[in-house]
Amino acid sequence: MEIQTKQETGFSLSGIIAFLLCAALLLIGYFYFPHNILCWDVFGYYLYLPLTFIYNDLGLKDPAIIDTIIQKYNNTSSFYQALPSPTGTRVMRYSIGLSLLYSPFFFIGHVIAKVGGYPADGFSVPYQYAIWCGSMIFAFVGIFIIRKVLLKFFSEKMVSFLLVLLIVGTNYTLHTSVHGQGAMPHDYLFTLYAFILWFTIRWHESYKLNHAIGLAIACGLAILSRPSETVCLLIPMLWGIHDTRSLFEKMSVLKRRITHVIVFATILTGIGFIQFSYWKIYTGSFIFDSYSNPGEGLDLFPPHTINSLFSFRNGWFIYTPVMMLAMVGFFFLYKKDKPLFGSIFAFFLVNLWIVTSWTVWWNGPSFGQRYLIASYPALSIPLGYFFVSVSERNTLLKKVSIAIAFFCVGLNLFQSWQMTTGILPTPRMTQDAYFAAFGETEIPEGIEKLLHIDPLSPGAADINPADYEKTNTYTEDFENCAAATQDSSVSLSKFLKMDSVCIYSPNIEKKYSKLSDKDHVKMKISLQLYSTTDPKENPGSLVVSFEHKERTYGYTSIDVEKQDCKLNTWHTVSFNYITPVIRSGRDQMKVYYWHRGKKPVFIDNLQVEIWEKKD
Repeated sequence: MEIQTKQETGFSLSGIIAFLLCAALLLIGYFYFPHNILCWDVFGYYLYLPLTFIYNDLGLKDPAIIDTIIQKYNNTSSFYQALPSPTGTRVMRYSIGLSLLYSPFFFIGHVIAKVGGYPADGFSVPYQYAIWCGSMIFAFVGIFIIRKVLLKFFSEKMVSFLLVLLIVGTNYTLHTSVHGQGAMPHDYLFTLYAFILWFTIRWHESYKLNHAIGLAIACGLAILSRPSETVCLLIPMLWGIHDTRSLFEKMSVLKRRITHVIVFATILTGIGFIQFSYWKIYTGSFIFDSYSNPGEGLDLFPPHTINSLFSFRNGWFIYTPVMMLAMVGFFFLYKKDKPLFGSIFAFFLVNLWIVTSWTVWWNGPSFGQRYLIASYPALSIPLGYFFVSVSERNTLLKKVSIAIAFFCVGLNLFQSWQMTTGILPTPRMTQDAYFAAFGETEIPEGIEKLLHIDPLSPGAADINPADYEKTNTYTEDFENCAAATQDSSVSLSKFLKMDSVCIYSPNIEKKYSKLSDKDHVKMKISLQLYSTTDPKENPGSLVVSFEHKERTYGYTSIDVEKQDCKLNTWHTVSFNYITPVIRSGRDQMKVYYWHRGKKPVFIDNLQVEIWEKKD
């Protein structure tokens, strides 16, 4: 297991291993073949193609198109994949990069559909098979390209070993062959990063323009697929830099090959202009926040790094423990190859910061930190340095390290299977639930009570005193409200008169950090209401929401016109509420009454009960 600075690639042990790994991915993908690969997030990434080339309505001016597709193919439960734009059209939430990568396979599917007599609607069987096959091919290419990269540094045996760890020892296998069937960004970005590394190495070896062009295309497509992948530019930018002297040498090289820099920048800008043009046409602006959602976003200061790495909910090191060896490998990489260390370590740190800043850091229904899969080609290098270094020290350490690695492979494969069977529902996992499910081949009895609550499940907001305890009550009785009034025929205490002038009642406002230190609470929200007019003619709503930087999320309301309200008497309007994912303890809860009618109505005793889950 010795490092080799350069090695010819041919039919060899690592080539055979790469081929077998591709066959394994294909076999697993076949057994877990999707009912419809063009669904959920993939539906959003893919929609650019049929909307442009089949329906001629990329701006989605005719909503019946999407309604018909969803009704026929059941691609998604709600059309979250697009959002309204300022120009009255709808804009794709996801950037256009993956559609460009899908496009050759889309056109193949389109031809087959027309020739074979299938519906040429973009979603029938030929399109689904074409995208699946294309995604598998893209994965296979990535495996063989990262093999070529690793052969620049390591021996045949080491590269073979690393390929096994990288593909079946991480969550790459599940997210390529089962979850998303390789059509999600992670599979494509893995391959693009393999190309980025390859062209970076080749350009620094030969300084040929065609390598600069290949690097620009790979970087451009990665960024166009997911804008946060702009971090990929750190790899070629910092490659070979480890001190002041190497920095000036790099600057000198770039100055002498300024044509390459200009070509690289031109191609990168041209690829980016595809997205900018789309936004300009359909939003009126070259830059548009298509992820606009106050309930989710990048929480850069501070990020959720500790949870993302170590939480049983979906922590990277919990579900992909082999990558802890790559972290140790950075030390050996630094000791043995400082020029290589700087770019890879800088890329990893910045990428980790960005990836773990996302509000929903557990990545929804996934297995481990799927956003980090794109960085595995880069991390395979420190991983290799770890095993090379420990093998040089003594035989026992070498054997122990290899045993740990293969234990991680076995654990990953078994837990990937547990994930597919529902034994290990990672997005809701807790430490207690993890150990209850560890090693099990069936869903453990009673595990549901150990999991994080699913806020979207029916009855999630119901309050069971056996599981939750009331910790606080906040009441607004309007006694000190300047607009409060009193009428003995209505009530002996003061109350608030709502009318066409007084539309919103005073709020009950609290920062979430004052409500609880837990990840969620349940609330019972109530209000006493007195109406002399049928609420159907004089509607109103009892509202709760949260605000993050003055933007509302988690909005829920109950409409009084839909309740059984008696006239000329006080009655209580109430509902239960479970908090959404809270972005910051500083986020403000607001509860209030919104009078949407024109005639008067009287309200009193606006109240919020806080219920926390018992320890």
